Amino acid sequence: MANTNTILAQHEPTAVIEDEVIFLESLSEVERIPMDSPVKMEYNAIIHCRRGRVLIELGGNQQVRVAESQILLIPAQKLMQPMMASTDVEVGVLLVSDRVLKSLLGPQIDIWNRAMYLHETFVIDTKRWSDVLQGHTHSVFRGEKPILYREFVLTSLRLFLLIICEELLHLDTTGKTDDGASSNREKMLFNQFLDLLKHEPQKRRQVAYYANQLCITPKYLSTLCRNVSGKSPLRWITESVMEVCYQMLRNTDLTVKEISNRLGFPNSSFFGQYFREQAGMTPVEYRIKYKNRL
Repeated sequence: MANTNTILAQHEPTAVIEDEVIFLESLSEVERIPMDSPVKMEYNAIIHCRRGRVLIELGGNQQVRVAESQILLIPAQKLMQPMMASTDVEVGVLLVSDRVLKSLLGPQIDIWNRAMYLHETFVIDTKRWSDVLQGHTHSVFRGEKPILYREFVLTSLRLFLLIICEELLHLDTTGKTDDGASSNREKMLFNQFLDLLKHEPQKRRQVAYYANQLCITPKYLSTLCRNVSGKSPLRWITESVMEVCYQMLRNTDLTVKEISNRLGFPNSSFFGQYFREQAGMTPVEYRIKYKNRL
């Protein structure tokens, strides 16, 4: 886990709990964190828009609008970049490590994973919880720190996460009854596969590599991925690779060859062809397009 105290020391965040829970009071605090910082990629982000509206780019190719009383949920490893905000915008931002998220949610982590990775449900409405959320945020993060500060924060964060899961369950996309095609074991293995994808440094691996990590056959990994998500493991791997491609092209000065090597491609030509098939343009064209927008 990255040392967030070191990373954020010069940015003066509102609160940091054991390097794994960070509370920021504005989008400007988020923007001051370097884009290549592990905090931007290794932490799940929860952005509560208390007032106004904001436009955020996710994953390098998707724009999401968040209005007053809405929450934007951003899973770890998904690139986030604030683009535009109204003059009256007020937001609170929570950055939570995967370890804390899993620990606090327990079995409810499946609700989060289904929403984030299967249905890509990133925005939820919190009007009926707005007063509760603001009250807890003020008392826990902005008030005088009690002796049991860590316990207060983690308990409040668990309540906050359960409220989010409750809202996700009420949405049609995640509230549909399971069709029975996937077993509990398959769901468990699928969640483990997602974890491997998120934390594997060399993203472009063969399906057999991930199957071996899970102690199952490639064929079974393909079957369970399709049963649980409707997508093949190769598709999941490709999407994970492209997330990192976008991040490296936009936020580093690495050459295309260096990026190709880091991601595990045999050569830069193969990487260029791969990227073009997925993004509709070459890596260089993507980098130029992004820089022209700044």
